[in-house]
This record gives sequence, structure tokens and C-alpha cells, in this order.
Amino acid sequence: MSNMFKPYIIFYVIKFKLQRLRFTRTTLLKWQHKKLAQFAKKHLIKSPYYQNYIGVKPFNINEIPIIDKLAFMEHMSQINTLNINSQQAMQEALDAELTRNFKNKKHGITFGLSTGTTGKRGLFMLSTKERAQWVALVLLRVIKPIWFKKQHIAFFLRANSALYSSVNSFLFQFHYFDIFKPIDTLLPQLQKLQPNILAAQPSVLIEICKAQKHKLINIKPTQIISFAEVLTPELKQGLIQTFKVPVKEVYQCTEGFLGVTCTHGTMHLNEDIIYIEKEWVNTEHTMFMPIVTDFTRSTQPIVRYRLNDVLEINSLPCPCGLPFTSIKQIIGRSDDVLHINNRTLNPDIISRAIALQTDAFIAYTITQRGKHKLIVTIDAPSNIFPKLCSVIQITLQQLIQIHCQTNTIDIEFVADKVVQMGEKWRTVKRIVYEN
Repeated sequence: MSNMFKPYIIFYVIKFKLQRLRFTRTTLLKWQHKKLAQFAKKHLIKSPYYQNYIGVKPFNINEIPIIDKLAFMEHMSQINTLNINSQQAMQEALDAELTRNFKNKKHGITFGLSTGTTGKRGLFMLSTKERAQWVALVLLRVIKPIWFKKQHIAFFLRANSALYSSVNSFLFQFHYFDIFKPIDTLLPQLQKLQPNILAAQPSVLIEICKAQKHKLINIKPTQIISFAEVLTPELKQGLIQTFKVPVKEVYQCTEGFLGVTCTHGTMHLNEDIIYIEKEWVNTEHTMFMPIVTDFTRSTQPIVRYRLNDVLEINSLPCPCGLPFTSIKQIIGRSDDVLHINNRTLNPDIISRAIALQTDAFIAYTITQRGKHKLIVTIDAPSNIFPKLCSVIQITLQQLIQIHCQTNTIDIEFVADKVVQMGEKWRTVKRIVYEN
């Protein structure tokens, strides 16, 4: 570890803390444009991919083309500012994944692998300063330190990384739980650890919550952190009822630390490190796909990167007073939408309608295969499975009739876990149409 790593963390904690206090919405927007221009002049000029867009005239971010994950990975070698060969970096990340040895760091750069909900490989590169900045943000906005007491964090991850273990300090001890291992083998370790903080994706939190209810474990975390997947209101409420602690939601992906919930439970985008352009997906301008520019990532610039997430904006001001954009909910990916009869049906409408009828299930997922077939997988006790199938079938048929104006749909039910360990959970997902 660099001798400067801890001083960098202290520096960024102070910087982010003081910086946030001075913003109003107006001053934030002006400051963002200033930071974008500085970022382009200092860092994008070093990127072979972007340097041609940086000239003598004033910087205009709209002149840079929008990029997606496929193009980003294709041009990774030209995008990064350190002349790092992306194939070599990917191989290092893959080797770490296969050997489960995640202490891979070369020339001061941490390499990590991510799949996201698309299942396609993503690669991130972070310098020592960038790792320190991430740790500072996590300390300020996610985990609550208790002075003079070390807290143990149970972190359930698909892949470990030097990035995550950077949290280790005299205040926190990071414990990695490999989610590719069966949950039954992880529960005894969790029970023995008795974590102060439990951090996992919703699909894993479901299993832990179920184990706690069935008295397979008895843990008493003081904080629960959800990340990587959409946390439904039903699951969030179930976690709060079971563990009697608040649930913090983190919006993070390969492209950066995008948002986190405040003390009032509202998700705010981290607009002091990212600039968000909104690509509206409805005429009411209430839902959008974010186009992200991170003006703090210099090793691997993230510039006008379009995510395929769909976010619903919160029109009401948050009581916390933070001027950052607040999100009512992360609806899911753009393809977490059913397409039936040339019309769409959003997952939020489905989950709310089902929740009004029943909450007897542990979890469920709805998969569209082809134009006229839905497969509903339900994790629930066998004695109530037939009744659940009936309730959900009637609800789906009514929704499809109202929103898609058709009755021509085949619904098949399966009794099983909705997600296997290591996979990401999506309440609704649409598979490429089959003929």
C-alpha cells in the first residue's frame, strides 16, 4: 500500500465534507461546468481517444460522442491515460477472478472485473488517489464509524478487490464473502463473525433474511447496505422488520459511485463527482437513462457514458436539503421492461400491483421469452405456491389487458429460487425474442 494512501483518504474526507456545505443547485451547476473544463484540459488531453476533442476553443462536453459499454470496452486501450493495454489488464483481472486472489495491483493501479446486470465483462482501473477518494466517500456517505471501536463488515461480493479492502482501518475490518459459494456454507461464517455492518445485493439479503427468520442464524447488525441490484420496497421493509435497523442503498457500478440514500431514505446522485445528462424515456420527463461523466476519474475517464438503467426522478425536494438530484426509485435496466403487443409494461407497475394482492412469497422474477410467453419463478413455501400462482396470474392478465391491450399471453409458473448465488436479481427481465 502506498505511504500516501491514508493521508489521501483524510484529505478527500475533509475536501468532500467542506465542499458539499457550500452548494445550492445554482452554484452546483456552475461549479460542475468549471470542473468539466478543468478535467478536460488536465486529463482528457492525455487520452488518445479523447484528446482530439480538446482544442483551443472553450470545452463543450456536447461535442464528445456518447459511448456505451460495448464501445467503452472496445476502445479501452485508447481511452485510459496511462497507455495501459486493455487486454493485459483484463487478463490480470480474469486471473484474479479464477484464482480468487484479488490482491492484483500493478504500477500502483488496481484492476477489477465487473459484469453488471448485462452479464458482459467490464473492467475498471483505479489509481491510489482514486481508491482513496472512493474510501473517503464511503466513510462519509455509506458506513457509520463508531469512534474507538472497530466494526466488522460482512461484504458479500462476486469478486473481491484491493478497492474494497481499502476500507480496512482502525475503525473497520472488511470480511469478504464469496457469493459464488453456496449460501449454506457462508451462513456459519456469518454467524461466527457477528458483523456490525452487513453489505450485500438484494438477492443475497433475501437468503440471509430468510435464514434469520428460520433461526438458522442470529446476527444483530447495526446497519445493512444494499447494492448492485434494485432493492424493492417490499424487501427493504422485510429487512427492516427482521433486523430492526435502517437499510442504506448504494447506486454503484463499474462506471463509478453514482448515488446513495441520505438519512431520510432518499437516493441522491453524487453530483459533486459526476455530471449527469438525462435522456428522457417518457414524454412527462419523469424517467430517464443517465449519461454519466465522472470528472474525478483520470486513469480511466468515464465521459458521456450511457447507462441502460432507468431512473425515476423525485419531483419533491428532500427534507435533508441536499441540492443533488434526488431519485424516487431505480426502476431497473431499460430491458427490464415487458414488450407485449407493441406496448411496454414497466416492472414498477407489475411489482406494485402484485404487492397489493399478496406478499406471501419470499421473492419472484418474471422472464419474458418470445413475444407472448412469460415464465414466473416464485420462491415460496410449497403449501401456498398454487394460491400464489393463481393470484399472480390474475394480476398479470389484468395488467396486460389494461396496458398492452391483449389477452394473448402464455404464463408458466416455476417453483424455485429466483436467483442462484453469484447472479444478479432482476424482478422483471426480457430475453431476446425467440421466433
